[in-house]
Amino acid sequence: MLLIQAIVLGLLQGLTEFLPVSSSGHLQGVPYLLGWSSGSLTFDVLVHTGTLLAVLVYFRGDLAFLATRATGLGGDHPPEERRQAWRVIGLLAIGSVPAAVAGLLFEDVFAAAFRSIRVVSGFLLLTALLLWFAERLRTRRAADELRKDVRDLDEQERRRDPGRREDTITLKDAGTIGVAQALAIFPGISRSGATIAAGMYLGLSRAAAARFSFLLSIPVIVGATVFKLPDFGTVEPGSLPFEPVHHLVGVAVAAVSGYLAITFLLKLVQRETLLGFARYVVVFAVLLFAATFWIG
Repeated sequence: MLLIQAIVLGLLQGLTEFLPVSSSGHLQGVPYLLGWSSGSLTFDVLVHTGTLLAVLVYFRGDLAFLATRATGLGGDHPPEERRQAWRVIGLLAIGSVPAAVAGLLFEDVFAAAFRSIRVVSGFLLLTALLLWFAERLRTRRAADELRKDVRDLDEQERRRDPGRREDTITLKDAGTIGVAQALAIFPGISRSGATIAAGMYLGLSRAAAARFSFLLSIPVIVGATVFKLPDFGTVEPGSLPFEPVHHLVGVAVAAVSGYLAITFLLKLVQRETLLGFARYVVVFAVLLFAATFWIG
């Protein structure tokens, strides 16, 4: 039974960390609906490491480019590539600050929110609203694109996913998306959903917003993991008594499912809306809220 629980929780972490449906909401809600105890802090840290591995592997080419150009390793590189690398690093740094500050200053507020399933349900509905609002703005932008006489193939691609590309992201954009990421510390607010919606609100295409969101997850997952390390190995009362094999399975499942989730979403956002995720989150939130009346 513990092995099944480790697989399910690892799968939930991997998929919902990157799909815009809230990993924290599912990791709180699904065990509640199934009558399970929560995973230990150690398990939580490790499965987050699994999702970190997923994003590192998926974006290994981008990360290698940033590392070699920023440090000058691997020979001489064109000055424009060095500037580009440092620009992206700066954007990720700016985007990571709000979540770091909020996590340190309001840790007790966020912890209190995790104790109420009804609060989690409410924040899940907020996630759905953010996705709906972002898609409404995108629909208007797409309507404007349709009025144009488009013959160039690149412009036709832009029509399918209208909005600014990644190389147009500014420091102000990164800071705004970072604030959205900070709000996602609340359980039920999807980190990927909030950051992608914020990017779309700022005029980015869905693909550009999603890619920046996933890259921005790297420093925040690393920071959250380091922050929890002092309590690593702590066994909380009522938590599942996972053994090392369960931890290993949870990490592996989180890593593989996280990689698949990134691949799936980046392909999907180029041709489909996020409204399907919004509808799913509404159904899950309502089910979770209703369950509080008979589970207690």
